[in-house]
Amino acid sequence: MATTIVTDSGCDLSRSEADKLGIEIVPVWILFGEERYRDGIDIDRKTFFARMKAGEIPKTEPATEQEFRETFARIVAKGNEAVMIALSSQISENYARASSAAKEFGGKVVVVDSRGASGMEALLAVYAKELADAGATTADIAKKVDPRTLKYAVYFAVPDLTVLGRSGRLPKAVVALGSMLNVSLVLKMNEQGAIGPAGQSFSFDKTVDIMVDAVVRSIERSPKARIAFGHIETPEVLANARKSLEAKLGHPPAQELVHEGSLTVAAHMGPGAIGIFAIVP
Repeated sequence: MATTIVTDSGCDLSRSEADKLGIEIVPVWILFGEERYRDGIDIDRKTFFARMKAGEIPKTEPATEQEFRETFARIVAKGNEAVMIALSSQISENYARASSAAKEFGGKVVVVDSRGASGMEALLAVYAKELADAGATTADIAKKVDPRTLKYAVYFAVPDLTVLGRSGRLPKAVVALGSMLNVSLVLKMNEQGAIGPAGQSFSFDKTVDIMVDAVVRSIERSPKARIAFGHIETPEVLANARKSLEAKLGHPPAQELVHEGSLTVAAHMGPGAIGIFAIVP
């Protein structure tokens, strides 16, 4: 019995890349006013960013429990099982809705809280797929990709805190502090998957340097570290961060993923955001 790996569009894997890997993506809904689009299906990046730059404010809405149920039912009907890797339960209802839908399949579907987003979900999904291809059981895959069993790091920075603050995913007090002091904050997702400050500087470039140092410390320069980089419309900053991290790590990572952040992520981070994510299996 094969295990299918499923994630949501909080993951930075593009739909075409996921298709090649054999990973399924349940889309989050992107909202512009009353208009609703499925991330990766109904709206492209060019249109999304053109509307955002024109002053429209995107919002997101989780996939419905029925949408998860339909995905799981299709997989189980083929005689397979599934491991679903979801956006952190602290920033999205996707985990709760997927978990509720999974209960109907008698243990054949296991939902994992990524305690992260973006590149963290991508790393976990790719690792899970490797385990599935190697013949690991659904239960074993779910256990091995659960962040609670891994050494991991989720760090990011945004040039404009108001975008993230508007979504409610960053405490208003943190947004106010950053604005009042005119500082650039390093942000981290903690062990529960909630967002909070992890450092500050007076320039975005220095913030990225602090973030790189924090990731290197978190993974203790492990040669087994798998690292993902994500950015929103800022490839130059990301390229510099990659060079800096590899130099400070002292060796190439065991695996490196580089992606543009998904539209689900971009709706809450805004252009200019960068994230560095790592796991050590």
